[in-house]
Amino acid sequence: METCIFGYGTLIPKHYREHQTVAEISGFKRIFHPGDDYGLWYPFVIAKAGATCRGLLLRDPDGSLLASTDKYEGYPDLYDRVEVPVTIVRAAGMNGEHIMAPTKAWIYVPSTKTSSLTLDRIFKQMKKHDKDAYKDMMENDLWLEKMRRDHPQLLSIVPALFE
Repeated sequence: METCIFGYGTLIPKHYREHQTVAEISGFKRIFHPGDDYGLWYPFVIAKAGATCRGLLLRDPDGSLLASTDKYEGYPDLYDRVEVPVTIVRAAGMNGEHIMAPTKAWIYVPSTKTSSLTLDRIFKQMKKHDKDAYKDMMENDLWLEKMRRDHPQLLSIVPALFE
């Protein structure tokens, strides 16, 4: 059985050449702050009712990608892995072939340890010292802004990611 991974952060620039199916998950918000002050050089997703997050659907027919991604993402210490429903936004491969939509994919979410030791501390600092930065991070998708700026080729290869 084919496994799928939903890539919403650093997996996008790492895998966009091989995986160009844009998908969306509901109930999660991607958060990222580009400044050095808060130590978030990569994004996380947090559960948030009514939120959606777009990313790339990485197909893994033999399980090897899941194993290497677990290692890359620091699973299970930095991230936990949970299976979530996905909606396909744009289903075309590099050669334009039709791709059947899976119903679920693995997503990496902050582990309890990461949430309690890192994110909670960062959020408290931001709320106390830089409310505008916190508000900007929570209201906007600063990671996609970074992807647009740092990887402009994504705009033509996977434009649905930015819609």
